[in-house]
Amino acid sequence: MTVAPEQVKAPSQRGRILGFVALCVVCVAVAVGYVAHTSGRGNRNVDAAGSVAAGAPTAASVMVRPHLLVRDMATGQAGFAGVLPLSDPGGSRAVTDLPCARLSMAGGNGICLSDHGDILNPYKAVFFGPDFKVRAEKPLAGVPSRARVSADGKYGSSTVFVTGDPYAPGAFSTRTTIWDMATGNEVVNLEDFSVYQGGKQLQSPDHNFWGVTFDPADSSHFYATLGTKGHTYLVGADLASRKANVLRDGVECPSISPDGTQIAFKQRTSAGGADLPTWRLAVLDLKTLHDHPLAETRNVDDQAEWLDNSTVAYAIDTGIGAPSIYATAADGTGSPRLLVADADSPSVGR
Repeated sequence: MTVAPEQVKAPSQRGRILGFVALCVVCVAVAVGYVAHTSGRGNRNVDAAGSVAAGAPTAASVMVRPHLLVRDMATGQAGFAGVLPLSDPGGSRAVTDLPCARLSMAGGNGICLSDHGDILNPYKAVFFGPDFKVRAEKPLAGVPSRARVSADGKYGSSTVFVTGDPYAPGAFSTRTTIWDMATGNEVVNLEDFSVYQGGKQLQSPDHNFWGVTFDPADSSHFYATLGTKGHTYLVGADLASRKANVLRDGVECPSISPDGTQIAFKQRTSAGGADLPTWRLAVLDLKTLHDHPLAETRNVDDQAEWLDNSTVAYAIDTGIGAPSIYATAADGTGSPRLLVADADSPSVGR
């Protein structure tokens, strides 16, 4: 029903006053809640159940040894960066005061995709070091989805969901950016890359990139997913040439192994039908481009992380309670095991 301007009555003075008072009450309540939420949060140590753990290690002490950086979800709050020793990932964790929707860290440099921005820029990329102090911040165009840092700490990537692209009316599309981790400056938007398949250039307005993973031997080379015309291609790309080459179809959210020989990825299944996509983890051999499924049979909507060359870690969110991180063998044998309860976005620090 269309409402004509003359049908809308101006509020009375008493109504305006009451509205202003109500707004003030809400603002005060939000401020009090924020202070209560953040006070004492810095470097707080909690156990796997979310309780303060006496004598638990600090983030600084954990970071000097092999460790696992996660998004702590044990408190059921905003998801702050947490650190656990890789030798005891199920033990006590040190929780920092850095809120992230997705994060990654390597080579002493970290990137946190945050949804704790302001009214003008609700989403931002936050760049930080081993002390978790913010070095730089840059606005993001949409909702955080994926983040990754190269093994040498030189480059980082972010993928966000956006709306409004003319080729995707009423649907989400992506924006994926490569960042200079030393400065926090943008290096390139992947939509500026030229894409080739079998020597011929692919050109389409619906090119969507996501799930960057950097070559451990050369961080200027990386892999990613290219979504276009119903395909989800694995592409290999080069920063210097701004070119990407299609390697094969059916690969989403690739994650390269530390030795650079395998890629873990999520593979779409038909279990949920067209309206409810589901994925299963698989590992691909980069020489042959052949893949095999992993032992995890549950739906995994995540970009996996490698604990070592033979073990893959990933988060599972069933929608009931907090997500948790599991690990399974990269050769497809054995059974998945719980690695970290009430956490997601794992990132290995060596």
